[in-house]
Amino acid sequence: MRISRLFLEGSYQANQTIPLPKEQAHYVLTVLRLKNNFQIEVFNGHGLLAKGTLIVTSRRTADFQIESVEETQTESPLNTILVQGISKGDRMDASIQKAVELGVTAIQPVFTERCDVKLQDDKLEKRRNQWQTIVINACEQSGRTVVPQILPIQTYQAWLDSKSESSQPTFGLVLDPYAKSSLKTVAQPATETPIHLLVGPEGGLTENEVEAAKMAGLTAVQLGPRVLRTETAGPAILAILQTLWGDFSF
Repeated sequence: MRISRLFLEGSYQANQTIPLPKEQAHYVLTVLRLKNNFQIEVFNGHGLLAKGTLIVTSRRTADFQIESVEETQTESPLNTILVQGISKGDRMDASIQKAVELGVTAIQPVFTERCDVKLQDDKLEKRRNQWQTIVINACEQSGRTVVPQILPIQTYQAWLDSKSESSQPTFGLVLDPYAKSSLKTVAQPATETPIHLLVGPEGGLTENEVEAAKMAGLTAVQLGPRVLRTETAGPAILAILQTLWGDFSF
């Protein structure tokens, strides 16, 4: 039987009893309908996993009794940053969810020329928090214990400027269905080198945006003869890289 997993920040120790926050208690008692003494797991987002027992203390409250603590090895050896052009509604949510399942290290949302989503001021942070919740949920489902970060939302130009100002060389791929090169022509970077994966929104990146990415050190590649939707492209390139250079086995 599948054991329920929860994200719970902090440090853990064996035999420790931790009161579950209101949100997690509601989830296990009302949504999952778990009973007293059910086995559950919690992770702290930094690689630590605790196994233990649910202790129901009332209709709305519960504790977690830790039995054992361990560091897990579920993270990809690749350091991948998905630079995702912000897309509408469920498309962005799907891109983030699947990227996390496929081992992405961080996600950088960017406003591009063809982006139709308009966010300002407090709505930016609100949307970022919503995406971070999707990340946590994907970690709970996929068995990851390190939570990738949704980086602060930037304009495309601001992101490019940050790459040019960095003292570290940039290694990255910009997905362009009209590119002449494929992944077969790209050499694997050194271990732990950040791999930036730039994906456009609905309608893709403009020619000028692709050229600017190339000027910033990224390589334009195409994945095949078919044009992928924005919510497909990011997960597709991540799956390919995990197969070529990462920890996918076949």
